[in-house]
Amino acid sequence: MRLFVSVLVALIAFTGAALADPFANFYGNTVNIAGASGERSVFIDEGGVYSQKLPDGSTVEGKYEVNGDTACFLGGEQPYCVAAEARNVGDTWELTAPDGSKESATLVAGR
Repeated sequence: MRLFVSVLVALIAFTGAALADPFANFYGNTVNIAGASGERSVFIDEGGVYSQKLPDGSTVEGKYEVNGDTACFLGGEQPYCVAAEARNVGDTWELTAPDGSKESATLVAGR
């Protein structure tokens, strides 16, 4: 019986970890992205929506979908797909834009 309860507890714990939202730390914060086309700020919200402030000051809104370990941001000419990884405020990582160019992203506190 103890073994059964232990296995059940472990399964529940692992299921919770597997279902964890990789973007939870992004909500209420800003992703600053720098690349060849300039710098922009991306605001990721719960419910699969995001907005971004482009280098020219305009704002674009769209939706994103998480499928396994990949998230694709829709709303542009091509989906912008990235690894769906949890990040912490202060983290910086590299991205590859749909056109193949390299960009740098940093998660900063606040909006």
